[in-house]
Amino acid sequence: MGHPLRFSPHVLRRIGEELVQHPDYGIMELVRNAYDADARHCRITLSDAAEPGGSMEVSDNGEGMTVDQLASGFLLIGSSGKTSGTNRYSKSGRRKVGEKGLGRIAALRLGRRVCVQTRPASEPGTEYTLDIDWDRIDSAHAVEDITHDIRRRQTAEPPGTRIVVRDLRDGFGEAHAERLARGLVLLCGPPNPQGDFVVTCDAPGYAALERNVLRPWEKFTSFVEYRLVAELDADGQARAVLHNWAGEGEFTGEHGDVAVDRTARTRWRQPVTQFHAPAARLEVWMFNLNPGASAELRHVQQDTPGLRDWLRELGGVHLFHRGLRVQPYGDRGDDWLGINLRRAASPEVRPSTNNSFGCLWVDDPEDLLLPKTDRSGFADNTPFLELQAFARCALDWAAQMRMDKREARRVGRVRKTRDRAAAAEDELNQALEAAGQHTPTLFESDALPSDVARIKLAAREVVASKQEEIEALREDLLLYRTLATVGTSTAVFAHESMQPAARITTLLKSVRTRLRKAVDETLFVTKFEGPLETSISSADTVHTFARLPLDLLAKRKRRPEDVDVDSACEETAKLFKRYLDLRNIEVQLHLDSRPSTVRTTIADLESIVSNLLANAAHTLTQVPSEQRARVIRISTQSNESTVVLAVDDSGPGITGLKPHEIWQPGRTTRDNGTGLGLTIVRDIVADLRGRHEAKENGELGGASIVIELPASKAAAGH
Repeated sequence: MGHPLRFSPHVLRRIGEELVQHPDYGIMELVRNAYDADARHCRITLSDAAEPGGSMEVSDNGEGMTVDQLASGFLLIGSSGKTSGTNRYSKSGRRKVGEKGLGRIAALRLGRRVCVQTRPASEPGTEYTLDIDWDRIDSAHAVEDITHDIRRRQTAEPPGTRIVVRDLRDGFGEAHAERLARGLVLLCGPPNPQGDFVVTCDAPGYAALERNVLRPWEKFTSFVEYRLVAELDADGQARAVLHNWAGEGEFTGEHGDVAVDRTARTRWRQPVTQFHAPAARLEVWMFNLNPGASAELRHVQQDTPGLRDWLRELGGVHLFHRGLRVQPYGDRGDDWLGINLRRAASPEVRPSTNNSFGCLWVDDPEDLLLPKTDRSGFADNTPFLELQAFARCALDWAAQMRMDKREARRVGRVRKTRDRAAAAEDELNQALEAAGQHTPTLFESDALPSDVARIKLAAREVVASKQEEIEALREDLLLYRTLATVGTSTAVFAHESMQPAARITTLLKSVRTRLRKAVDETLFVTKFEGPLETSISSADTVHTFARLPLDLLAKRKRRPEDVDVDSACEETAKLFKRYLDLRNIEVQLHLDSRPSTVRTTIADLESIVSNLLANAAHTLTQVPSEQRARVIRISTQSNESTVVLAVDDSGPGITGLKPHEIWQPGRTTRDNGTGLGLTIVRDIVADLRGRHEAKENGELGGASIVIELPASKAAAGH
């Protein structure tokens, strides 16, 4: 005689209490069941639920359930019957979202007693009632020992289902109620709050949340600075459009532009051939909440009352699967796309969960995304990870477009405002000089009205141009504030590292001397000399590297003066010598014998040379030294008006980025690089009214960087 496999009531308890992380997840499963039943309206009511003993009700006007569906579906745990054949779709054509048949247990287990009343549309005038007593089930030896009667009665009520969970085991506290309300408000997406499936809730705070989130949608989105729309087709090809505040498609990216992992630190970074994910559409509304934004952004300044609170509720990118939102993606504290971490690298142009709202819609007709058993989103399989990658690449592309625009504006604006300020100062000086040269007669005041008018006009222009220059420099401040923090930290660590490194060197040399006296010479040479010499060399290297940032940050180097470019090249090469020697990199100095001075600071010139050296050295270390000689050539040429500095290397050249892109912040192919080194070089050169150029391949085969600076007047006079 055979025996069936049975299971203990403890299994259901574990499903209800442990499998689903939050009680609102379980209630949301009942709402999803209403959606699958073609309901147009679903209502949730909490009665005295703040404390144990209250009740919770979920009712809908859907298709209802027949007695067979109750017995073979609702009471059959772990089977949903929604994942195969024609049953994947409801009668109205909705793609059903229920998958495992486990989620509803979490809601049903919230209380000790459950009453299900359902009226199937296929049997007008009929209602079936099912009661579940969990205390009775929990006291049984096995779940299948308890049977449930399904009662039938006549009714005049329309089709639908009503589930009441009574005698709640725990109070449905304020935090749970708020999570539930937020989940319900966002269930179908604020962009379309009046869709064909409406959920209402009688719960603390729900009405206010609904009022504050849904109603202001059009009002607040009208203040958007940028709106990203990205699409992924069924073939895994991406396309994106970045709309500006006026709704114009300002930037458009095809697959080769969008499908690039811009965080991958590799010189041979290439676009992803295709994303192995279901077709999707991403839409992100980005807001500018910076009260100090420049004048060009005044039309999107976000002093609108209520916007920050609105974003606090909606902020982040929410995932919608087959029309309904999936938790926890976009919940408070759930940054599933890592946009906050990415924003840390470039805070001015990237969205975060505090200043943007986004939706990622996916239908997934082939069931590529697999819901987790605990209903907390999807399993991290390849399709889901590829979907994440698509969204991240689209956001990165949008950030890069904004960065390119900002940098073009910033660089041009700084130069333009400085020229305007210089011209205004010249005009004011000329006006003052003209007024001073005028000799008044006995009947004239000290200055003619025309002189006074000219001086006033020139003074106003000086003030206006200086104000514009300050506005332009404010954007530079945002960029370099991060660098100042890094520089300060580096200097502190360097200073604290020098003395320990020196002590280690001294101690190792002492150990070497004592060992040589204490052991046989042959034993010392074969066993101890090699490791000791390597250790001493390493300690010397640490000491040298600790000195490097301190030398670069020396105060005396920040005074404006006529600086000899050749000397700066020689001194910087000496600072890097040990670093380069350890990597078998040869530095060749081809310096002009003629005077090559520039009016600047030593720190500026050393910053230029050190950044170019560091970049070239990193490039060379990516190629095995046995395949190609590692050479960096620093050369200078000067004449009466200009000094040209060129840094060439024998590496593979500029790859993975276009030559003009390497100057932009955040663009880097270095592991753990900041992408700011060459931006610093570019800005210093711009400040000195010079010129910069990058070539993919120079005379040595690798990259070639050329810097042209105006010679100082002293050099020109010489």
